[in-house]
Amino acid sequence: MGAAAWAAGTTCATATMAGLDLDIPAALAAAREMGASGWAAAELLLAMRMGLAAGSAARRTDPPGT
Repeated sequence: MGAAAWAAGTTCATATMAGLDLDIPAALAAAREMGASGWAAAELLLAMRMGLAAGSAARRTDPPGT
């Protein structure tokens, strides 16, 4: 199930000017189609989105070249 949620998340991530964005409803639908279901898939996708947001915030606060 974790691999299905990860694959769905990476498939539904899109590059934006601010970094990467994750379309949670589309990712949940894709994960469901790949066999993942329930709260565990939703929590994995939410954790992935939070990681994307944290990485984006870190890149905005780190000076270039570090």
